[in-house]
Amino acid sequence: MLLSKEQKQAVAHVNGPMLVLAGPGSGKTTVITMRVKNLVEKKHISPHNILVITYTRTAALEMRERFFEMCPKGASVTFATFHSFFFKLLRTYCPFETSDLITDSTHRELVKRAIEQSLPGFIPNQEILDFVLKDIALYKNMSIEEGSFKPLSCGIAEFNRIFGNYNRMLRENGNIDFDDILALTYGFLKKNPDIRKELSESFRYILIDEFQDINLLQYETVRLLENEEQNIFAVGDDDQAIYRFRGADPTLMKRFLEDHKESSLVTLPENHRCPKRIVEASSMLIRNNHNRLNKDLFSKVRDGDYVIKAFEKTSDEYSFVVDTCSRLIRSGCDPSSIAILFRNNYQPGALVSFFASRSIPFDGKLQRSDIYDSLPAHILLSYIAASRGDVPRDAALTIINVPERGIPRSIFTKKRTNLLEPEFKTASQKTKSALLDLSNDLKMMNGLDPFSCVKYIRKKIGLDRYIKAFSASNSGSGLDLIPILDLLEDDAREYATYADWCEHISIKRNTESNTDIEEKSGVRFLSFHSSKGLEFDTVFIIDTVEGVVPSGRAFLENNLEEERRMFYVALTRAKKNLYVLYAKEHRGKTAAPSRFIGEMNDP
Repeated sequence: MLLSKEQKQAVAHVNGPMLVLAGPGSGKTTVITMRVKNLVEKKHISPHNILVITYTRTAALEMRERFFEMCPKGASVTFATFHSFFFKLLRTYCPFETSDLITDSTHRELVKRAIEQSLPGFIPNQEILDFVLKDIALYKNMSIEEGSFKPLSCGIAEFNRIFGNYNRMLRENGNIDFDDILALTYGFLKKNPDIRKELSESFRYILIDEFQDINLLQYETVRLLENEEQNIFAVGDDDQAIYRFRGADPTLMKRFLEDHKESSLVTLPENHRCPKRIVEASSMLIRNNHNRLNKDLFSKVRDGDYVIKAFEKTSDEYSFVVDTCSRLIRSGCDPSSIAILFRNNYQPGALVSFFASRSIPFDGKLQRSDIYDSLPAHILLSYIAASRGDVPRDAALTIINVPERGIPRSIFTKKRTNLLEPEFKTASQKTKSALLDLSNDLKMMNGLDPFSCVKYIRKKIGLDRYIKAFSASNSGSGLDLIPILDLLEDDAREYATYADWCEHISIKRNTESNTDIEEKSGVRFLSFHSSKGLEFDTVFIIDTVEGVVPSGRAFLENNLEEERRMFYVALTRAKKNLYVLYAKEHRGKTAAPSRFIGEMNDP
């Protein structure tokens, strides 16, 4: 296998720390496996002394198989994820068993129960539950020491109650969750220097893949395992760091160099995947980020290019995608060699319908985000239902303080209530006044068609202001909510009555759900996040307009840089052809092309 001089330098490295900056398509897996082979076969390092850590079980298994094919005598090299390796340590040295680790479904159920216990009368929908789950994971992955933590899902006091109740339920059953593994391992190693020394002597050579995705807790735990020679070989690309909302910290790559003064630094500059023009354009884009390690990347691949294309309307944009995919497949292209990439999971809903209507095969594992199960939809539909008469208690609780009115939840004791004629004789005068204002708004909506109701709720009642504030406070959640309101408003436009709209929602849910499972392979639909690590002959990036790419939530520089990294990851998935698409009228509103398009074309 022919290696570049930079790859040879990394492969030949033996003792001491090294940081390898591996850009997209630069052959980092080859470098890792070849270096381990070099350690075993030429430097005669015992395979028992080598630990290779990566982020997913699939990646660890694939790397392990690839290595064993080229180096059978290295069969006892350890390939593992952070969590699997750390949990093995806990099972070896602590009284933990596999049965102590709860499943994902149990995890969700316990958190849901903790929310209900902590906030009596509150029934969390799927979206709120997801927010709380992310907060708990983020808190556990950051909590090396007690300190301030600002939750994204709710207030600090509410989160502390939820977190306390959840952990209590875990401990009562002698269980731990996936995110406990890191903190427990760190704490155990910190308190047991003798075992720490034993492990550092056993695993004298540690290699870490995807180092840009490491969080502080993982970083500090690995440092505890270092031996005196600091034989840490870290491979990553801070330009592809897109998991900050999970606690990943790309600045730890710079800190690695600061903490390891004798570290060698190697950059793998050649992109073997993407055509020259795509590498040049993506490099122009990412240079606009300031908080990064500099790299000068290049490609010798000539076969391929990128196209930036504007359309008048979103429907025209999507028709182009479908027509082009159809033409490619007719010419003999494997449908699975084509990918549709998007910033948010709600985006491809309409495009999926285009594909289904043309009988174009698409990937059945599409992770669809149902806009009708979203928080904005839950609020809108509860408001409209309440304007028509009595509603279930949870629907009333959904809207009474959206926006904030100061109405106490405790006064709602019946299973159903009529907010058009609220009767709470024991309520305070302030509460009665707030209920009257709400009732008047609902009466104004009574008889309006769904579209007019949505407009009234958004502008007159103030749902847009509420959602903007909620989205801003949840800037790390990875979800845009204002565009979902736009989609719902567009959707409501076609229906004369609330009953008609509800019937459409029910049919669409069932149709999309059935469509999702019919196809098992085909054109891939992937978010920017989900596309990381993959590659395709042809890539379409849709809806490349301001407010979507970058997200409308990206006010702070850190957030904007993360958005730019996500777009960079999307661009560099293309092996041949890349289409960057946008419509001048997006979701019924005038739209501007993403600033990132301009940055790709800067001289």
